[in-house]
Parts: sequence; structure tokens; C-alpha cells
Amino acid sequence: MNEQAMNPHDLAGRKSEIEQLARETHMPVELVDEIYNIEHAKLDRIARIKTFVPVLTRRRVKARLRTQRAAS
Repeated sequence: MNEQAMNPHDLAGRKSEIEQLARETHMPVELVDEIYNIEHAKLDRIARIKTFVPVLTRRRVKARLRTQRAAS
């Protein structure tokens, strides 16, 4: 979903989530934002029930960031 189609509340929530993940993982916001958007798009495309997409996105992003951190 593109940012223009999202309501301002959802956009603010997503931005806050990305910033929080960046702080928790000590990774740049730009990197977290990129990974978050990729993972969210993947899950949103296949999910029949959209309620849990943000929760699953958060888990996947944290896992990917942990993997990247361990590799570097």
C-alpha cells in the first residue's frame, strides 16, 4: 500500500513503529524503514486476515535485523 493511500493515523503509527524498532535494534531508521516496508508488503499481499500483519511484520523485521547484525 502506498503512503498516500494510508490514513494519517496509520502512517504515524507505522513511522513510530519503525523508529522504535531502529532504537531497539541499534540500526539506522532508513534501513529499518526499507526492511519494514518490504516485509509488510509481502505479508499484506498474502494475508487473508489483515489484523495481525503489523505484529508479524514487526517479528520478521526484528529477525532480519538480528541476522544482519550477526553477519556484520
